[in-house]
Amino acid sequence: MDENLYQDFEGPADEPQRQPQSTPEFAPRLEGVQAGHDVLVSGGDIRVTNYVAELAHLRPHIIDRGAVLGSNLFVEPPVHYGKAPAHVFPGAAPLANSVRVLLGSEASGRRTAALRMLDLMLPPGHRIFELFPDWEEPDVARLPSEPETGYVLNLSGVQEPLGERFHEQLDEYARRVAALGTKLVVIAGEHVWNKGEESSRTVPVTVLRVGRPDVRKVALRRIGDDAHQAGRMGWLQDTSGVFAGLLSGDEPPADGVRLAEIILQATSVHDAQARDRFLGWEERLTAWFGSSDGKAPEHRALQIAAAFLDGSPARTVLDAADALLADTGINWPAREGGPLAGADDTQRCAVADVHFAMDGTVSISKPRPGIDRALLRHVWRKRPQLVPILTRWLCEISKPGGIADGSLGRLAESLTYIAESEGPSAVLDLTHDWLLTGKARHVDLAVDVLDRLSVEQSLGSSVRKELSAWAKAVTRPERQRAVVAVCRGRLGREYTSIALTRLRYVLDRARDPQVRQEAEGALREMLTKELVSARVLQTLVEWGAGADVEAPSREAFLKVFVLDTAVGAADPTVALLTSAGPEGRVVRQLLKEGWRAVWRRPEAREEAANVLGSWCDAADEGGLPAEAVEEIVAVVFTEEADSLGDDLDKVIGGASAFRKRLRARFVDVVRETAARRSATETGQAA
Repeated sequence: MDENLYQDFEGPADEPQRQPQSTPEFAPRLEGVQAGHDVLVSGGDIRVTNYVAELAHLRPHIIDRGAVLGSNLFVEPPVHYGKAPAHVFPGAAPLANSVRVLLGSEASGRRTAALRMLDLMLPPGHRIFELFPDWEEPDVARLPSEPETGYVLNLSGVQEPLGERFHEQLDEYARRVAALGTKLVVIAGEHVWNKGEESSRTVPVTVLRVGRPDVRKVALRRIGDDAHQAGRMGWLQDTSGVFAGLLSGDEPPADGVRLAEIILQATSVHDAQARDRFLGWEERLTAWFGSSDGKAPEHRALQIAAAFLDGSPARTVLDAADALLADTGINWPAREGGPLAGADDTQRCAVADVHFAMDGTVSISKPRPGIDRALLRHVWRKRPQLVPILTRWLCEISKPGGIADGSLGRLAESLTYIAESEGPSAVLDLTHDWLLTGKARHVDLAVDVLDRLSVEQSLGSSVRKELSAWAKAVTRPERQRAVVAVCRGRLGREYTSIALTRLRYVLDRARDPQVRQEAEGALREMLTKELVSARVLQTLVEWGAGADVEAPSREAFLKVFVLDTAVGAADPTVALLTSAGPEGRVVRQLLKEGWRAVWRRPEAREEAANVLGSWCDAADEGGLPAEAVEEIVAVVFTEEADSLGDDLDKVIGGASAFRKRLRARFVDVVRETAARRSATETGQAA
């Protein structure tokens, strides 16, 4: 059973169980007619203009239609069309528009409703994809429109209104795709849609307002779906037990799923710990943090350390707890007798109600799932005076060689949850403090947190905006470096266009040449990623054609192919030149366009000649495909048709068979150019 039933947003993170990834088979094909565009073939050269334009589309993420809720689990939510109730499941007329908008709160289950709607609107076997807002400004032109295909445009977490132009474009899109059998459902908040009431049947976009389904029905259906435990459905109304009354009916549907799972795992209808788990462990946390026992600070320090470092070795957790007690803000006195005083590790954990495992690790959540997050939320909200102390403590234990040096991944996970719960400002300042240290481990931890937050469901949009400001921060190179590192990770894979824009800001604004080199390195690395390489290459070509001739980003196309001798540096050349099939032809076309533009700039020609010469050397030695290299190098011949310049000689000079073939091709180009000129002059004379 999908544990994310009725979740509004399943972002494109690196978690296969949460979001299936798109694969090259979903890319538009070059042959024939694709998405309403003709692809022309002429003389063996494929005109890829339409395909290249489609690289700008939002990348589709395939949805497993088998995982979409069926009638046995789906609870129809209240839906309004204009001011009147509407019955849109199973999506019958009169609401037959190809484009629909579901407006609702973040926790209304609108994504589940959108997928259910598309599943009912499309025949079996037709594909459904999810799209995420990988753009700086909303742009309907970036929406794909494959025939007989369904799309969910997931705008969860977006805060800015879409704007009038978007609405106009969406109406045009709806009219265009109606004949293609394309179906699109947009999910957004009312403030994002930001458009007046329209319910006329002549409007091409149907706007529906979706409320929350009855959460009690959600829970009942989930419990009833388990044939072995269906009898537990009565526990929700059994007033002699502990679960009755926990749901009033208006809670987020995800709460119904969560309570159902807890009931299915409970020991009995009287399982008080299961009830407390659903309520966020309120009773347990009150017991831990509500007493005035003289030993309470020691226990709480261990519980806090275990919450941050859940699953870490016992020595790490216990030493971190001691370090927290020793902080000047707490100033807990050291035990007399040092290591000989006090209880041993297992007893300390037992007294603090923390699980000590046989493998020597410590976990606060194993006996009470989710209490680690609940405890962190409790501390941040109920004891705000402790927050600056914890911030200082986190910096100390995470430093290179520090107590938690081997558990930075777990720390990053905990901090990400705090940001999700309390807002990004709760941890962004901390990440910047880590960046300022310049220590590799601190920097890695900061980048890990930013990497997670940049694609997080509700905060990602605001964090990506913050990264934009960081990328432009010319006096804060440590922030620019962090942006570059984040763009190498999930942000670059899942929000490629946004990552490229931030890298461009760094290239054009950075004062430190080393920072620019790091940004170029990130671009090289992105060019080696199969799913995004063509889009990255197209963007570099576009930058090179930019009007600002002084912008460093204009040189990025050339710079990414200059050999980086650093250990482990990515080299995209082989991956690009050996890519096969239609995508390979697109890549070679983009390479030709890029090199032609570079060669036309005299100031760049010497460095370009060195790069292309190295490609020819590699082709001579069999390291690169000679046919592809020749095809690309030949585009510069028309720029040198009058004479064999020194720069071109670096490329085609030499005694190898491959170099001789290149020179013969150059001669052919010279002759063809001369013939065209002669014909032109003759025509003018006549």
